[in-house]
Amino acid sequence: MTQENTTPETATTEANAVHHQTKKSADLALAKKAISPDSHRAVLAGDLSLEEARSLGRNAGPAGPAVRVNKNDRTPTSTPCLCGCGELVPRNFKAGHDMRMYRVAREHLTEGRELTDEQADYLETSGKMARVKAKIAEENRRRAEQEAKKKPKK
Repeated sequence: MTQENTTPETATTEANAVHHQTKKSADLALAKKAISPDSHRAVLAGDLSLEEARSLGRNAGPAGPAVRVNKNDRTPTSTPCLCGCGELVPRNFKAGHDMRMYRVAREHLTEGRELTDEQADYLETSGKMARVKAKIAEENRRRAEQEAKKKPKK
């Protein structure tokens, strides 16, 4: 068993280092002004290939990190409440208005009320339409039972 005298710092730099011929070619490309200094640094860091740096040319460097937007600087997008009241809200509903969708679903099933595509999607994905259908079926069953009890049997 032999031990090597490598420190963690040298091990990482050796692993991240580019091939010596790539470094030489990048130095020549920079000297001939075929690539930009930013591209040269990116090639030496291993973030960009020399071919990509040459295709970017002298005036363009590698793309920088994406600009992050502060949460406070974001413009809040307001959409109309899905219940149909027309108020602008940052989410789907104004507080408490999601319960109005039960009424909307019931009116749709019993009276033929028209639904918007968003309302129909919400009712199906949330399961509210299925619950309203089940509740209406249960009410109809109870109503039929009560009427059967009222009618005298012959």
